Amino acid sequence: LLRSGIICLPGSSDRLGRALLLVTTSGSAWGAAWCSSAELARLILYLCSLPRREAKDIGLMVVVDARKQPPAPVLFSALRSVQSVSPGCIHSVLLLAEKELVAQRERLPGVQMETLTSLKALGRHVDSSQLPPELDGAFPYCHGEWVQFFQKLHPFTSGLRQASELLQCCIQELRSTDALAGTQDVAAGIRRHQELMQKVLSDPQLVRVQREGGFVLARLRRE
Repeated sequence: LLRSGIICLPGSSDRLGRALLLVTTSGSAWGAAWCSSAELARLILYLCSLPRREAKDIGLMVVVDARKQPPAPVLFSALRSVQSVSPGCIHSVLLLAEKELVAQRERLPGVQMETLTSLKALGRHVDSSQLPPELDGAFPYCHGEWVQFFQKLHPFTSGLRQASELLQCCIQELRSTDALAGTQDVAAGIRRHQELMQKVLSDPQLVRVQREGGFVLARLRRE
């Protein structure tokens, strides 16, 4: 679903600084069995988690390019699920479509929606420098390259999260051990400290981050 490109996060923003989430309704992926409301919502939630915190805090702008084909019902179902799970995650939806679709527009509680019938109208919300060539803009974006970058970045960030979770758990346990130091055997507390330290130092994911983290970051910056 991510590879299909029907939903993407190009890295651009609207005139108010909201990150853009672009949706094209004409891809063949919409008819695939794996393109379900649940999977779409999962993808949208993941993409919404990627921008910087200040961008996430004000919600994303979703631009739906429906000039060639009306949006599939699963799209709005997925957007409703996203809004239910993470209110405010999406600030507004711009539906770029023919006039016939205006009367058929779906409603999304808590989300500002507007139907636009021309790229000129879209320009009131998003500068052309922030739009990809498919929307007559100048923003350089290649979804295939983005997916390749994602495939390198995702395992690295997943490893960092796992290492962080391990460290947090160990820190919490160390704190609880320290709190009981006055009432329990000190030697047992010291042994537990040593066991936790050994657990951290021998964790494969943490060892990999320590050994390869700098190299991976440098390579990702170059790319």
